[in-house]
Amino acid sequence: MKLAISTLALSVCLAAAGCNDSVYDEQADAVRDATQEQASDVRDNTQATADAIREESQQTAENVRDRYEAAKPAVEDNAEERADAIEERGEMKADRLEEQGENKADQIESSGEEKADQLEEIDDDGAVNEIE
Repeated sequence: MKLAISTLALSVCLAAAGCNDSVYDEQADAVRDATQEQASDVRDNTQATADAIREESQQTAENVRDRYEAAKPAVEDNAEERADAIEERGEMKADRLEEQGENKADQIESSGEEKADQLEEIDDDGAVNEIE
């Protein structure tokens, strides 16, 4: 998200300074902005889902602990172990989801950067009319 805002701010500064960009430079910037925004959305959505998974597993574990709180010590210990295992599985699932989301977001950014670079190469290879 910070990268998208930084890129947008840089684009605004360059435009305000009177920097003339070609059509392809403008398209490349638009591609970068769009893919960074899309990657940010993927990260945000993945994080929200991972947080929900963690919350759900913690709530389930607490329910197990509460249910056996007044039980005999051996039963209560067994319930505590089950609750810990529930939390651990939830944490592992959330971590995997976050990693997958980060990888997907990185792929989106990489693909967008490649497309933007290709557009800039077109500009570099030939004479293109500058836009104001």
